[in-house]
Amino acid sequence: MTPARCIGITILVAALVFCCDMDHWLDRGQSKQPYPVDIYYICSTNVLSSQDEQGNEVYNATLTQAEKELLDQEINYMQGQLCDSMNWFAPHYHQYTMSAISQCADTFSRAYQIALNDVQAQFTDYLRHQNKRRPFFLVGFSQGAMFIPALLDQMRDKDYQRCLGAYMMGYRLSQEDLALRHIEPAQSAIEGKLISYNTCCSVNQQWDFVSQGAATCINPLNWTTDPTPATLIWQNDTIACAIDTSACILVCNADSMRYFIAELSPWIPRGCLHHWDILWYNEAIKQNMHTRAQAYYE
Repeated sequence: MTPARCIGITILVAALVFCCDMDHWLDRGQSKQPYPVDIYYICSTNVLSSQDEQGNEVYNATLTQAEKELLDQEINYMQGQLCDSMNWFAPHYHQYTMSAISQCADTFSRAYQIALNDVQAQFTDYLRHQNKRRPFFLVGFSQGAMFIPALLDQMRDKDYQRCLGAYMMGYRLSQEDLALRHIEPAQSAIEGKLISYNTCCSVNQQWDFVSQGAATCINPLNWTTDPTPATLIWQNDTIACAIDTSACILVCNADSMRYFIAELSPWIPRGCLHHWDILWYNEAIKQNMHTRAQAYYE
């Protein structure tokens, strides 16, 4: 598996690759709708391993041009999926690498804290200097979603009032997270601000790193928190998706072999649909953003 093949680049499997030359973060376009709204997106783990100037492995991306281009592939894809009429912001940050996940707890904790500190500093800068008091959505996938509870917890009340929704795609919301400030799990399409979900073929096929210990979950297809099933149409496949309320995870009756990516097997077990959390629900999320934005302005 080459450095370009990692969790955040599973969109390559679907041939969804976009590249551009950007620096620190993206700020693209003005809102085309009558009410201006921002999307702030934090991407997932796109760097498998990284090296310092001496060639030694380090566990945070050093943000070389090649690494930035890896982040940009996901950033551009998600902009195309979610941002048809809103302002788009997305940082390059010193994310922890895939290699960091398999290290000892102390090593991973240090790498995680470096990434979190970077994301927190950039998000604070965005709120103070770029947001200009517009309402906004906070969105992250996988590693990007992992930081969202901390960002909400540190957010000033006056900023949180303008947060229309926070989407944790492919990462759990834990009992510990529920004790933080500004954590309001979504109860419907419009009630509550924090949307969290993970997808698998069965509960015993989940990836513990992203979903174990989930305390709540919502189905982004029908916006219910109970086991009411919803139908997903993906290409030529019809898939039933329903929440297992004991594990707080979204279970889909998809063919586990059809949606298995062998290159990710060192981390993600067959039957875990983590890499599809960034593909399957985007239209529903985009519609939900418009619903929430309209409700805010009305």
